[in-house]
Amino acid sequence: MQDPLREIFDLVYEARAPGHPMTAEESAVWDTVQTALGSEMIDKLVYSQSRSLAEEQYDCFRAGFRLGVRLILDAR
Repeated sequence: MQDPLREIFDLVYEARAPGHPMTAEESAVWDTVQTALGSEMIDKLVYSQSRSLAEEQYDCFRAGFRLGVRLILDAR
């Protein structure tokens, strides 16, 4: 186990719903963008954005976890 907190986060993160359904307006924009940029570029864009978001969420998860541990230890 290299990073137990990362492993916990990954289990929680992967268990979440994959996302929200697109509105008709969002879908129309994505269709236009996909036509202009191509499927491969869209896949790269979505992947990079999701990785960035996951790292940001991990940072928040880690800060919250550490705060929770401090509060528990202070309550003793």
